[in-house]
Order: sequence, then C-alpha cells, then structure tokens
Amino acid sequence: MGSYDKILNKLNGFISKYYRKLLVKGLLLFLSFGLLFFLIALSLEYFLWMGSTARLVLLLSVIAFEGYLLYHFVLTPLFYLFRIKKGISNKEASLLIGKHFPNVDDKLYNLLDLAEDDEKSELLLASIEQRSHELDTVPFVQAVDFKENLKYAKYLAIPFVAVVLIAVTGNLGSFFGSYERVVNYDMAYEPPAPFRFQLLNEQLRVFDDQPLTIQMVTEGEVLPEDAYIVVDGQQWLLQKKGEVFEYRFSAPVKESRFYFTANGYNSRTYDIESLPTPSLQDFELHLKYPAYTGRTPEVLKGTGNATFPEGTVATWKILGKNTERIDLHLADTLLAFERDADVFSLSKPIYGNLDYGLSTSNENVENHEFLEYSFKVVRDASPQIKVEQAFDSLNLNESYYSGQVSDDYLVNEIRLVCYPKERPEAIQRIVLQQPKSNVQQFFYTFPSGLEVEPGQAYQLVFEVVDNDALRGGKVSKSQVFSTVLYTDNELKSKDLEFQESVLDNFDKSIEKLKEQKSELEKINEKQKEQSGLDFNDKNEIKNFLRKQQQQEDLMQKFSKQLKESLDKQKKDDELNELLKERLERQEMEAKKNAKLLEELNKIADKIEEDDLKKRLEELGKQQGKNQRNLEQLLELTKRYYVTEKASQLAKELAKQAERQEILSELKLGEDFSNKEQEKLNQKFEELSDELDELKKDNQDLKKPLDLKIDDRKKEAVKQDQQDALEEINKHQDMEESSQSDEKQNAQ
Repeated sequence: MGSYDKILNKLNGFISKYYRKLLVKGLLLFLSFGLLFFLIALSLEYFLWMGSTARLVLLLSVIAFEGYLLYHFVLTPLFYLFRIKKGISNKEASLLIGKHFPNVDDKLYNLLDLAEDDEKSELLLASIEQRSHELDTVPFVQAVDFKENLKYAKYLAIPFVAVVLIAVTGNLGSFFGSYERVVNYDMAYEPPAPFRFQLLNEQLRVFDDQPLTIQMVTEGEVLPEDAYIVVDGQQWLLQKKGEVFEYRFSAPVKESRFYFTANGYNSRTYDIESLPTPSLQDFELHLKYPAYTGRTPEVLKGTGNATFPEGTVATWKILGKNTERIDLHLADTLLAFERDADVFSLSKPIYGNLDYGLSTSNENVENHEFLEYSFKVVRDASPQIKVEQAFDSLNLNESYYSGQVSDDYLVNEIRLVCYPKERPEAIQRIVLQQPKSNVQQFFYTFPSGLEVEPGQAYQLVFEVVDNDALRGGKVSKSQVFSTVLYTDNELKSKDLEFQESVLDNFDKSIEKLKEQKSELEKINEKQKEQSGLDFNDKNEIKNFLRKQQQQEDLMQKFSKQLKESLDKQKKDDELNELLKERLERQEMEAKKNAKLLEELNKIADKIEEDDLKKRLEELGKQQGKNQRNLEQLLELTKRYYVTEKASQLAKELAKQAERQEILSELKLGEDFSNKEQEKLNQKFEELSDELDELKKDNQDLKKPLDLKIDDRKKEAVKQDQQDALEEINKHQDMEESSQSDEKQNAQ
C-alpha cells in the first residue's frame, strides 16, 4: 500500500494548490470589484452631496458589498485551504486531474473507487498497488496553473485608471474627501463653495503681547464681496484691502480657533498659538542714600528714573511674569539680576549720571522688553563761605572777622589759616568751630589763638570743610585778608597820624566857624537896619542855623576822636590829662550847642522878630567865646602832638641806627643781598621826611618848641647807610666776577 499512500499525498498537494489558486483569484476579484464599488460610492457622494440618511445607506451598502466580496473571494478559499470548511473530495480532485492529464483519464478515479471497497482481498490489494504504481509518475500539482489568474488582473486596472483620471483633473483630494463625509454620516456637510479660502499667514504663532494680523484671499470663479472671521464662536467682518481680507487681533493675543465664512461657505478651522512673553509686573527702586546726607532710604514704585546724591546705592526689585532672566544694560557692561522665584533683584552704587536699560528674556524670546531709564546724580556741592573784615580804630592790633558758612548737607569744620606775608611756609591752622549744621555764623578776633610777632604783616584765610564722606570733606576758602601786628612804636606812630588828621580837620572846622561868625554878624547888622523879616530873611537865618548845627556836630565828633586817641596812650602826664579834660568839655559844649541850634531852627518861623534878633545876638557872642576856646584847645593839642611825634621819631631813629649796626656786623662775616640795606635806607628816607614835616608843624605853632634835632647827626647816619650799601654792591660784584672765572677755568 506504499504506492497508494503516495497517491493520496500527491492528491492533498493538488487540493492545497488548487485552493491557493482560488485565493489569488479571489484577492484579484475582491480588489477589483471592491475598489470599483468604493469609487462608485465616493462618486455618488462627491457629485450628489447626499444627506445623512442616504450617506448611511451608502455606507452600509459599501460595508455589505465589501463584506460579501471578502467572504466569497478571500475567506472561503482560506477556510478550504486550512480545512476549516470541507472542500472538494479526492474523487472530485481525480476528475479535475483526469481532465488535465488525458493518460490518466478515469484511472485515478477507479483507483480511489477500488480503495473504498470494504472487502479487500489479496487480489484487490495487488490490483490497487499495481495501479498506484502506474500513476506514481504523474505530477498532479501541475494540473493547477496560476497563470490562469492573470486574466482577472485586468479587472484591477479599471479602478486604478479611474484614480489616475481623477488625479489628472486635480480633484483627487476633494474626491477622496467625500470618504470622510460618508464615514461621518451623522455630521452635516455643505456642498463646496465656488471659491476657496487661502490663508496668507505663514504661521499662526505670535507673542502674547504683540498684535496679530490675519490675511486671507479667496480663489475661484465666483469671489465673495464680504467675508467674515469666526473666532471662538464670535463673528467679525474682515476688512478688505485690495484683494486681501484682513483682521487684526489686538495684544494680548490669546490662544484661539477661527475659520472664515463667506456667502454661506466656511473654511477649515485654524489654531492660533500664543507664546507667553516676559513682562514686568511690579517695579520698585530702593534708594539708600550715603550716610553723610542724613536722608532716610526711599522707595520709588513704577519708575526707573530718579535724581539722587552721588554714592547712593540703587537696588532694583522687580516681579516678573513668564520671565526667566532680567539683564541690566550699561554702556559697556551687562549685569544679570539675581532670581528668587519670580522676584529679581540687583544692587549697584551710583557715582555719576547713568543711562541704562532693562531687558527681559525667557525660553521663547531674548531681550524681549527693553526699557530705557536714566539716573541724574547730584554731586555734593562745595561748601560756601563769606567773610567780612572790620578794624578797631582804637586798637589797630585787633581786627574782627564775621562770616557765614553753608553746605547742602552739613558743615564739619570752620578753621583759620594764618601765615606771615614774607614767610608763607610758616602756616598756623586753628579750628574755630565744628558746627555739624548746614548753616552757621562765626566770629573771630585777630590774633586770638595764634602765635604772632609784632611788626609782622599776616595773611589770613578762612576755610570751611563739609561732610562729604566720598572725598574726605571738600574745602572752600575765603578771600585772603591782610592785617599787621604793629609794634608799640608803630602803634604810637599810627595814633599820631590819626591825631594829625583829626587836628587838620579840627583846624579846618575852626576856619569854618570863623566864616559862620562873619556870616552871623552880617545877618545881625542887616536885622538892625530893617524894620521886619521877610520870607527870604527867614530862609537865610534858617540856612545859617542848619550849617551852624552841622558845624557843631563836627566839632563834637573831632573832640571825641581826639579824646579817644589820648586815652589809648595811657599816659599820666599833666598835659595829657588837661587835654582830655578840655576835649571832654568841648564835646559836651558842642553837643549842647547843636541841640540848641536844632531847637532854634525849628521855632525860627514861630517866635517874634525881637526875640529872634536877641537870640541871634547872644549866639554871636557865644560863637566868639567858643572860637577863642577852640583856638586855645587846638594850640595845646598841636603842641602835644609835636612833642609826642618828636619823641616817637627819636625812638625810631635810635632803632634804625641799631638795625644798621647789626646789619654792618653781619656784612663782615656773611655774604648777603643788599635788599635789607635798601629797606633800611628807604625807611630812613621816610623818617627824614617825617622829621622835616614835624619841623614845619612846629614852626606853625604860635610859640614853637625847641625840638633839639641834630641835623648833622642825621646826615651822618644817612652817609653811613649809603656807604654800607656801596660796600655791599662792591662785595657782590667781586663774587660774581670770581664765579665767572671759575666757570671759564672749568670749561
């Protein structure tokens, strides 16, 4: 039975190949009829735009038909192939093989029939084996030819040609788009518009703080006049500019969806993507002023502009939204803020005017918001000082200074700088006050607090120091004041000069009194000749009284000045005391006369003529008496002045001779300039002139004094000084000649 088993295996191979052929045929037919019916269904929807019910029927039809084709042409051969469903029998297969192989004919069928006989004798078995052996060489599987399926492939070309034709027309997308309408049968669809919407924006991503302009055009045979945009359910008319429709989203732009609509037709839906940008929500500028200003810290909100003193520490504190970094932009520097959550801070001391900018950044944008600000720095002003100088006419060695200082913040110190005029390096500096206020007055009396030498000229400068901690205190100086600390003899000389000036004025006033007396006599003579006083006469009398009053005031002033000058000399001799007593009486008398004249002038228009004449006559007699007293007083004072001046000049001459002697001794042992000698000579010339002037004043006295001035001795001193000066010049010429010879020898 081995040959028969081989026949059965070969039959199974034939049956398997037979159903594979049917499967290939079914796939070709399924694809051909399935695609064709699918295209027909899409064509119906594409052209007819059916309603929901019709689209449901169409969808069900497509599903049913495609299911039938799948079952009949694909699944059934698979069921047979995998023996899920019973297929053809071996006998049916033998008939198919017999048709393909003529030499087989019904031999294979008879073999199978014999094998099915239940009574298998040895003769039967031998017959089966023999027949099986005869059919063993026949290739049953060749009875199945796959090439026969090629005739079904032509049906598949029909739907592919249809797709190519649709693609050529340019409607491929819209044609297959009808599939979506068929599948979504429950959704309402409008037939396509005779135009289409074309969005011109390349992208719909926008920063949330910037506006967005949507631009759209319509393309087609029939174009709408108006178009609308529908944003999140709200419809807005688009502005038409030429052929372009526009709509502007104002900032901030939120994420939203929109579509266009016109003439009842809608576009597809678009999405706007809004990118969050960094922004400043809360801005505070903390200003910590320098300690020396005394100002409390201040906080400015909502602004980065400020005006403040130099050295102020500015601290920015900013609350950011959607912000990852804030930078401070300077002219040549970029500083990053420190971040704590959403709060950014930065501190910086400011010493000069500053223009700066603030920029914000995040993952979407760098330096997005650039804000420009500026600081105006007020430099600490220099302190101000104003000083006035006043001299004491009674004490020439004292000078008085009153001043006022000020500063925009505080004055730390007021001090005095003093140095000899001839030796500027010998500076003395004393602190007068440390007021710690912004305005202060001060007073100083020279030479209080200083170590000074009589006979020296000094320069004084007042300084004020402010509390500028950045510069250690700025210093402002007053103008330079000059003063002299006189020796006793120089003070005496100044007093005598003052006396001489007062005496000269005194003398002129007496001459004026004489003129006034003469004028009064004329007025009195005129009154005797006239019977009455007219208006001009009264004016003449009043003018005389006013002048006489002024003259009495001057005499009172001169008397007081002379008395004060005598008081300064502090001498107890009889003449000094006598003069002071007489001057004091004269001062009181002048004061009384001035007062009487003032009263008389006031009532000159009111008193009777006889009474006025009587008073004028008494005034004339009084003037004569006063004139004699004043002349006597002036003579005594002049004699006193000449005596004192002679004594003072004698001391000066002695002192000058002593200086000359010292200078002559120094000359013998030292090489020095002739400058000091020239000074001595000049001083001697001045003393000589004063002596000559004194002689003249003495001769003007009614009884000149015997001054005992030795002219020969004076001329001898003058000659000694001249010889000394010539000797110095000669010595210097010799030194210069020697130095010149040394230079020539060296060369």
